[in-house]
Amino acid sequence: MNRYQTILNLGETFMKLMGKGLMPVHILDWKVYYEAYLKEMEYQQKHFKKPRKTHAAGCAAEQYGITERTMFNVIAFMEGN
Repeated sequence: MNRYQTILNLGETFMKLMGKGLMPVHILDWKVYYEAYLKEMEYQQKHFKKPRKTHAAGCAAEQYGITERTMFNVIAFMEGN
């Protein structure tokens, strides 16, 4: 189970942990960025033969005004254990 799946499994508890200051607020931003990346990967899977991680990350980064490097850091964090 990766970090993204863990965050999803926490559900409402995730928001409570952030509200009490036990979880950094930027993790919520990263969750949103990662979900945009997943949506872009899904779009590419549907419309192209093979999804391109670099292009999907670039599209998600552009959508939220962050750098591609930041997006790749988010992806690495969310896909880590």
